[in-house]
Amino acid sequence: MKLTNKMFITVQYINLNDQMIKRHLQDWLVFVRLLYQPQQMIVNHEEMQSFSLKRVHQLLSQLTEQEDLEFIVKEGPNESYFHLVDGNLLEKHLVSQEIFLKNKQIILNYVDVKMKERGLFGYIRNYDEYLYHNTDDIKMRQVFQPLAEIEKLPKIRNKENKTVVDCNQFAGYDIFYRGFCLTSCWRVYFTARYHKIIPLAVVEEVQQVEQVTKTAEDVWFVELYKDPYRWQEDLNLGYQRLFRDQMGIDQLAWDNGVGILREPLIEYAYTENVIQTVQYQNDRLQPTPKKEATHFVTRVYDIVHDNYQERRVKGVLNAQAYFPWIDEQGMKMMNYLVLNPQYSLDEGLCAYEFYLRNYLEINITDDRYHEYLAILNIYLPDDFLTKVPYKILKERMQDIHFARLKKRKQRVYFDMKKKKNHLRVNFVPFSAMKNTNEIKVV
Repeated sequence: MKLTNKMFITVQYINLNDQMIKRHLQDWLVFVRLLYQPQQMIVNHEEMQSFSLKRVHQLLSQLTEQEDLEFIVKEGPNESYFHLVDGNLLEKHLVSQEIFLKNKQIILNYVDVKMKERGLFGYIRNYDEYLYHNTDDIKMRQVFQPLAEIEKLPKIRNKENKTVVDCNQFAGYDIFYRGFCLTSCWRVYFTARYHKIIPLAVVEEVQQVEQVTKTAEDVWFVELYKDPYRWQEDLNLGYQRLFRDQMGIDQLAWDNGVGILREPLIEYAYTENVIQTVQYQNDRLQPTPKKEATHFVTRVYDIVHDNYQERRVKGVLNAQAYFPWIDEQGMKMMNYLVLNPQYSLDEGLCAYEFYLRNYLEINITDDRYHEYLAILNIYLPDDFLTKVPYKILKERMQDIHFARLKKRKQRVYFDMKKKKNHLRVNFVPFSAMKNTNEIKVV
């Protein structure tokens, strides 16, 4: 891989008033000029011009929370950027290895301080690591990666039906969930506002990282490993993957239509004002895939009343861990998935097989599972209801007995059995889902 060895710094702020905006941008300008001397600038996509401190001060003096302004300054390989819109501010910096190493403590202190001042999220990471994990366009990847290596990477179709790299499979992929950035990289900063989607105890108790540090009353950062320039080493890539899995990022959000097809280390459940998580651990209380877990950490956080409860137990998974919705009268237990196979190159075949095995090949001993009908509802785009690859799945999964495929007005379904385990799989169109707000078309 062709390396730039630049460092990438990002801080995101929300709900700034006029005074806060001016202060942040003045600090931004001072920070930039401490690192390097800007030579060019671009204002709101205008043509590049020579840097003018006078014009910059004029822009800053006129800014209000209603402004929409994008501003870039450059000097050789170094570049800094801010984008202000509706009182929210995003700042980014790209600096050379020489500048980062020379000013490392200044940079770390700057991000620590700025995150305390209406910061929402931030990170510091090697720019090559960012590019590797977030560049899906094949031509753009060829700038830093040989085509022979790119051909081995997982692929999907994008919304323009163009084949691209499936970055969901990478630990350092940036994805957004309910307005929050989720990723895994050298240093990741969180504020208490993240408790709307993740109980902060999950962040504080993350394992096998270099450090978890609280820098202010409501600000934490996680450092995954010591040297950001050694991100390509297998051990550090493993730490990066483990952090992403412990946070459950890929359980919360993905945009490839079918998910990452990996067993979770943590699962989330949301009601209107409550977040519940279950973390899976082994006998050494280390993170482990769900089906291998012997210890369970359950966290319940009431956002409105700021009430947090935690429970740790040793045991085995029961049927409700896989089928949480119980119909006692109908003797049914259910779970559901929302998939969009149109983005996958195989029209969802690998995803179907993964999820069918995941919900059939379970080690459950409680009586309820054997007495009730276990149902997995898979919601699909309406035009995919006639494309369920029943015959191909049956051929690929010969260790499993498939009952005959049946069709009803608003669903296609079949039953599966493997030894004592059983599963009914309903394929249902999006249009038949009772609450269409629940559908996440990705």
